[in-house]
Amino acid sequence: MRLANQTAAAIAPEPGLARAARRLALVASAAVALATATAAPAQELDLAAARTTRPGIAEPRASVEQAFLGEIGYRHVFGWGDQGLFEEDVALPWARVELGEHRVRAVADLPFGDRRWKLAGWLSPTVRGALNAASELTALGADLRLAAGHYARGWFVALEAGLDCIAFTHVTLGDPGRRAPRPGAGDGWYRTPGGTAYAGLQGGASFPSFDLILRAGSARTTALEPQRAPLYLTVGVNLTL
Repeated sequence: MRLANQTAAAIAPEPGLARAARRLALVASAAVALATATAAPAQELDLAAARTTRPGIAEPRASVEQAFLGEIGYRHVFGWGDQGLFEEDVALPWARVELGEHRVRAVADLPFGDRRWKLAGWLSPTVRGALNAASELTALGADLRLAAGHYARGWFVALEAGLDCIAFTHVTLGDPGRRAPRPGAGDGWYRTPGGTAYAGLQGGASFPSFDLILRAGSARTTALEPQRAPLYLTVGVNLTL
């Protein structure tokens, strides 16, 4: 999960350049914590194999982005009309499972095309959390993504492009922050417009009870500037429950 190109301001802005700078520093530290909490959103799903008769999918993932990240997630697929899917998923980092570090999404997916060639759009309102000694963070945002490719019951490959953004972050200072408070920085909601634009390739091989997944591409800030880690790579498994 990545926050870049942050141009942050408090929801209730306070005057003064010094105070604004302190708030910017607080939100920047929040961005770093959120960036390493969970992997970037992804919907690596074989649209030809997804079905509501066995809707539960466990999703262990390993990613290389801003750092090496391990994640375990659960997805539940609901039918929506003749073609669409509605999903909800929850993901936690596997290296140190903490309920304070999480991602929860509601995903609306609408594919177009024939049985094999599809263009699909995803809209995913997202809540993320990160927890450390300095603060507890809760971020609100959304992921908007398009994928176009070949989806069969045995395999799939698709191009993807999207925007993963965070709009607001709630900061709750921990004991270190309360013992040494910084003027202009405290508990509350902060406006944190920014995020990541990404484009790449995803694919996988599908079997009766699981899919093998690979996802790779390039990531930039919302201003299309290079990030510290310009490439992303994800490998994982979708286990049908």
